[in-house]
Formats: sequence, C-alpha cells, structure tokens
Amino acid sequence: MRQSLIWSLALYLMALGLPSFAEDQAKPADKPTKQESSSRESKETTQTELELLRNQVASQQQTMESQQQTIEELKEMLGRLAQRMDSNDARYETASYGSSAVSQQLMPDKPKEKKASDNLEWTVGGTTVQVYGHTDVSYDYVDNGITPALEAGVVPGFNPPNSPLRANNGWLGQVSSNLSYFGVRGSHKINDFLTGVFQFESEVSFSAIPGVTSDNNCKWCLGGRDTYVGVRGPWGAVKIGKEEAPYKRVIVPLDPFYNTLGDHRSIMGNSGGDNRDEFETRIPHAIWYESPTWKGLYASVLFTPGQNRSKDNGAYPRGEPLCAGGNGVFVVSNQNRANVAEHVDPGDINPCNDGAWGNVTSLAFTYKSHGFYGFGAYEHHSDVNRTTDFVGVSNEAAWRFGASYTLEKTGTTGTFVYEALKRYVPNTISAVDGQPVMFPALNERSRPLATMVVLSQKLSKKNVFSVDWIHAGKTPGDPGQCVGTDANGACNSFASLTGVPGTATSLVNTVNNASNMYAIGMRRTLTKNMSTYFVYARQANHTDAHYDLGAVGHGVVVDKRDFTGTGIAGTRLQGVSGGMTFDF
Repeated sequence: MRQSLIWSLALYLMALGLPSFAEDQAKPADKPTKQESSSRESKETTQTELELLRNQVASQQQTMESQQQTIEELKEMLGRLAQRMDSNDARYETASYGSSAVSQQLMPDKPKEKKASDNLEWTVGGTTVQVYGHTDVSYDYVDNGITPALEAGVVPGFNPPNSPLRANNGWLGQVSSNLSYFGVRGSHKINDFLTGVFQFESEVSFSAIPGVTSDNNCKWCLGGRDTYVGVRGPWGAVKIGKEEAPYKRVIVPLDPFYNTLGDHRSIMGNSGGDNRDEFETRIPHAIWYESPTWKGLYASVLFTPGQNRSKDNGAYPRGEPLCAGGNGVFVVSNQNRANVAEHVDPGDINPCNDGAWGNVTSLAFTYKSHGFYGFGAYEHHSDVNRTTDFVGVSNEAAWRFGASYTLEKTGTTGTFVYEALKRYVPNTISAVDGQPVMFPALNERSRPLATMVVLSQKLSKKNVFSVDWIHAGKTPGDPGQCVGTDANGACNSFASLTGVPGTATSLVNTVNNASNMYAIGMRRTLTKNMSTYFVYARQANHTDAHYDLGAVGHGVVVDKRDFTGTGIAGTRLQGVSGGMTFDF
C-alpha cells in the first residue's frame, strides 16, 4: 500500500512537470509568414508578433513558477508522509492483522511476524505468566583434610569398636546439584500506575533423592526459595513473603564462583564457620521495598518480625516449622551421627538456641554506571540466642561495602569487598532470665575484618578466567575456651594456657581462628542459555578455625567432619570441580 501511494504521487509530479511551454512556442512557428507589399505593414506585423511572443513568454514563466512551487510543496508533503510511515511501521506490523480498518490499510500485503520472546511466558486473562529455571550440576573430587593422625577415636555404639578403620577420609568423588531451581512468576496490570506481581520458586535436586535434611529443613518443598506477592509502579515495588536479604543480593554479582566450591559464603556473612550463613540467608515472613533505578542508583530495605512467643527466641517462630535462622535441634541416630544435638536438653521446650533471632532489618544500596559497580549494606538481628556458645542472648549486626570496575577495552574486572561483624554483648547476669556473663574470650561472632578480592579476565567472547582470595580475620575468642559452666549456663572454668589455668582476660585474642580461601577457575559460554566451568578451591583454616568449603551454595559441602560426624578444626579443605549450567 505504501509503495502504491508513493508511485502515484511520483507519477503526478512527472505529469505536472511536462513542458507545455514547448507546445505554445510551436504555435507561432507553425504559422506561415506572408510577404507584405509595403515595408510599413511588415514592420507593424513584426512588432505585433514580437509583443504577442513576449506576453506568451511572461505568461509561461509565471505558469512554470507556479508549477515549480506546487512540485516543491508536493515533494515536501511526500517526504513527510514517507517519514511518518517509517516511524509507525513497527506499531502497525505488530498489531493484529485485520483488527481494524486503519491497520488493514497501513499493514503491508504480507505482515511481518512478531519477534518471539526469549522467555517461556504467556498471557491469560490479562495476567502474564513466565516459567523459568536454573540448573547447575557438577562432578567434584574433594578432600576433607582429615588424615589418619587426626581421625576420631573409639565411638560407642559402633561395631567394630575401632571405628577409625572404617573411615574414608581424604579425597572423595561426588556429584552435586548446586542450588538448581524452578519457578513461576507473573504480573497483572491494575491501572496505569500499579501492577500486581507474584512469584514462587523451589529448589530442584538433580543428583540426590529429595527429602528432609538433617536440620529438619525441607528445602526441596514447593515455594522453598524466593516466593512473594506484591505491587510495583513508577515509585518502586512492595512485596511480602520470603526473599534473600538485600545484604546478600548486593554481593552476588561480584562472585564469579557463586554456587561452586569457591562460593564466597564459606566466609563472607559467616560469623562462626561451618556450613551456615547468618548474614547471607533467605529471610522468611518478611516485607520489603525495592526502589526504581534512578541514574544508576538502587536501594532496598527488608524487615521481618520475630513473631516468637519465647522471650529469648528459643521457640519456633509462629507459623514456621524451623528455628529462625535455620538453626535448631538435631535428631540423634547411629545411622547419621553427624546430626548431633548441640548442648540441648531433651526436655527443653525451647530448642532454638544456636543462633535463632528475633526481628531482622536488612538494607542495601547500589550504584552502577560506565563499568563501575559499588554497594553498601547493613543487617541487624535482634536478640540472637547463643546459649550453646555460653554467651546468652544479644543483638548481632554486619555491614559491608565493595566496588567493582570493568575495563571494556581489555575485558578485565577487579573487585574488592570489606565486611565487619559485631556482637553486642551483655555484661551482667539478668535476674529475670538468668543470662550468663559474656566474656570476650568466648566471642567468635565479632569479626572486625573480612576481605574479598577478585580478578576476572575475559580471554575471548566466550571464555572468562577468574581468581579470588577471601580472608577471615581473627575474633576475640571462641566458645571452645569454656570447659565448665554454672547453674545459669555462665562459663566459670576456662581452658588453660601452657599448663597454667587460664582466665577470661588472659584468653582474649589468643584463639587463632583466621582462615584464607582461594579459588581459580574458567567459565565458557556455550550458548546464551548454557555454560560450563572448571574450579579449584582451597580453604586454609588456621589452628582454631573451622570454616567449610562451598558452604551454603554448593550442593554437597566439603566439611571437616569424618564419617562419625566428628568435626576437627584447623584442617585444609580443597577440591576440584567441573560442571554445567542451563537456564530457561
């Protein structure tokens, strides 16, 4: 239709441009010239014809000027029409063919197909629904760092009694599903300023048979991951449900080893070691706000009530099957002795005594522009129950900041992150609840220093090489320094130093629980949905440190426990891993 219109206008312009002057000019030339008998009549005739010719020329010039003006106006109109049709092509081409008389006129004879979305989504009843997922499966060859010289002694209840002979420490092969998940999200437009949103997401076990884990957690249950409902608009979004805390989210883009054996959560956000992440976790029964991105700036804040009937948060939160923070009583069995209850009285009705918290507030902001990414974050846990550490109940907090910069010309990215953890300890015994005195020599939850340094180099369009170093500094003390308690659970006897009975003061800052984690690896992009990777990681614990490798993120964690569940501090954990990811 567009081509027909343009050709019609062009033909009309050609028609206007035909030189009618030539026809008028030919007429006097066709008239026969007659010889006049007298020179007087010949002269008068010549003057008359000359005057007539001049008049015809002037008239023709005026006509041509008018036609030329008309031609220019039509050309200008034709240009505007063509420009307008070019700018509107996409709108008419993506409209439903034949949906209106206007679209039928402006659509080409053969309409173009709408570009297919990269997402698995559809719209039903005005609600757009998307199915998405992530798969990460690897083969690992790992070493728990336990040698025969470190193996546990005789364990009651085992046959034969010399159980260390049954140990399979050292290197071990394993297949791991690394936080693979499946989810459904959707949105529904309420009005021009408000849209309803929802999401439910579940972890999928690709390599192991799903079931309840040792801490009674059902992480493979439907909706076990980020799941919420909320509204969004130009002002941002408000959501309610459960979500990874903003404190965690800001650091994830900076870790090229996320969910591998070299995952940063083995140290960062981890206040005591082992396979836990007090300050990098998913927060249940929460409400949060997410700002829109403005000139590269973004912010988010989350709050969750403790909803706990126990004053010390020692009970399960109302409506939850687990202790807040994921720490709770374990089931003791000879079939799985790793599930050892930690200082829990069988008759205790408040089993959440190993890090359960009350109210939690988490906030973060980021800035991203021209290859630079920076962030700051803070998280506060109120009334954290640490009676298993002989330190009672008190507040804990963490803060971090970091920056990353990418050189586009070289494909080089450098990252630095700093973090500090703080436990706000009591200094007296409460007459009401009998909270013990908090000695600094028992405080491993205050860690003034942790750093993370990452360097990534893009070797080609599809290959990226990365290396990192994460350091955990020393803490003032460790619960292991307590060797006896009174009736209130207060520590009244401490470990000795060089054969001399120690005191709380003499033991401060004597515990060497620092650690260094190293990782090196390569990732290759196969398609926009698939990639492969190879990683080597090592956790070098100092004498009193007990950090694991691949904690929280990797499906099968490398810990410093033998087959009886006995943990040994100061081990050197390591492993190599090769895996594949698939996203849809």
